[in-house]
Amino acid sequence: MKPKQNIKTFSELYETTVSGDYLLSSFMTGHLVIEFLLVKIIELSQPKLIDFAEGLNHYKLIELVFGLNHIDEKQKEILILINRTRNKFAHHLTYEPGIKELEEILTKASIAFNDTTDGLEQGLGKIKGKKSIRECDEWVIPEMFVQISYNLHGIYQDLGGDIENF
Repeated sequence: MKPKQNIKTFSELYETTVSGDYLLSSFMTGHLVIEFLLVKIIELSQPKLIDFAEGLNHYKLIELVFGLNHIDEKQKEILILINRTRNKFAHHLTYEPGIKELEEILTKASIAFNDTTDGLEQGLGKIKGKKSIRECDEWVIPEMFVQISYNLHGIYQDLGGDIENF
């Protein structure tokens, strides 16, 4: 069953359009960063597959990078979980992940990826005792994506990619 849209008036719809919601924008931007890095990993490791990879949806792109042995099972699992959450944002105008959902993502990300600057651990600390994701500091979600991108960029570099220039 599709979740009910919680928009009851055109004014509410208008506010949703112009609000510049940090939660939505940080999640969508982070998702796009992951996708960008996955494509760069393919481009470097299997240049003949780049046109094919660029035509894949996010889920299939994750599967391809996994199939090429560039990410492990736990990393694949969290990237798919993030993609599912992104899909909820993309297809449900008023979607907002619950605190338990965010905790699951952060916990699994902290297991699957190296927490280079402790952003995942700090994010988990910041959500403790919260009842809503809106009670969390705005940096928690972007920082999660930063940590994941550090890891994916590390894979890119291990394949011979430059530390700075793509």
